Amino acid sequence: MDWFEPMEPILTNTIMKGDQWIHQVKWDGIRCLAYKDGNNVRLFTKRGRERSRWYPEITKEILDLNCKQVVLDGELIVPDEYGKPSFHNIMARDRVSRIDRLRQYIEKYPVWYMVFDILCKEGQDLRVLPLLERKRMLDETLKSNGNVQAVSDYSDGEALFSIMKEKDMEGIVSKKADSPYIGGKKHKMWFKTKIIKQMTATVCGVKVKDYRVKSLVIAENRDGKLVPVGNVSSGLSDKDKITLFNVLPQLAADAAGLYGNVKSDDVIWVKPVLKVIVSFIEREENGSLRHPVLVGFTDEKTE
Repeated sequence: MDWFEPMEPILTNTIMKGDQWIHQVKWDGIRCLAYKDGNNVRLFTKRGRERSRWYPEITKEILDLNCKQVVLDGELIVPDEYGKPSFHNIMARDRVSRIDRLRQYIEKYPVWYMVFDILCKEGQDLRVLPLLERKRMLDETLKSNGNVQAVSDYSDGEALFSIMKEKDMEGIVSKKADSPYIGGKKHKMWFKTKIIKQMTATVCGVKVKDYRVKSLVIAENRDGKLVPVGNVSSGLSDKDKITLFNVLPQLAADAAGLYGNVKSDDVIWVKPVLKVIVSFIEREENGSLRHPVLVGFTDEKTE
């Protein structure tokens, strides 16, 4: 069966409006294309890595679909105890290498396949069809109530975004209702709007390599103690790097006063006097920030 390049939404800060758009939950998991051909089902990530063996419960449900051949596109997720998709949990499941451990993780981290598109069915390429027509065919194909589910569509993107913000979810995806399925990002038909969080953090260290600043070690104040939340390099300008490198001799300290495990290779610990505003998607289970980006330096006090 031919490989189908996944269609990728374009990141935007704008929520699309109008009847020509439909909106969906942006599920926080692993993008997955499922190929069924007769009695064979294979699962692939968007970069083409096969993951069929890792998710046998999903391959079985797809195998049981009432069709001989189909290609689906969606997101593999593992909900936490509150029903919210947990990126930590899906990554724990995806990294299992031993079969005996996989059996345990199937029970510990049950996987759902949230399907948002159908690309081919019974040998017919459906990518040229309008999205709403493909969604109708998808709903007809996935009639079961198992862990393979067709995602819901919403007409009000702003309302959906507000709900996702209240639920601390990742964001929304807005799609033109008449859009064909075009691999890659060479289109203006699918857009993703992420919910970005911000915090003020303390710079406790500067990672230097080859006489150049690479990243900042940042921490937050918890009950009067500085606790590490990760390293940030995105958003750090060349001007920032030069300025930091030049003032390092005045800022350097013997110890960072941090609690927890922080990789200290090439790190120069500094006095906790610099504050930064950092944006991020969510926190990992250990409290570290996921995809942190430096917004800027600030005089604001950390909480």
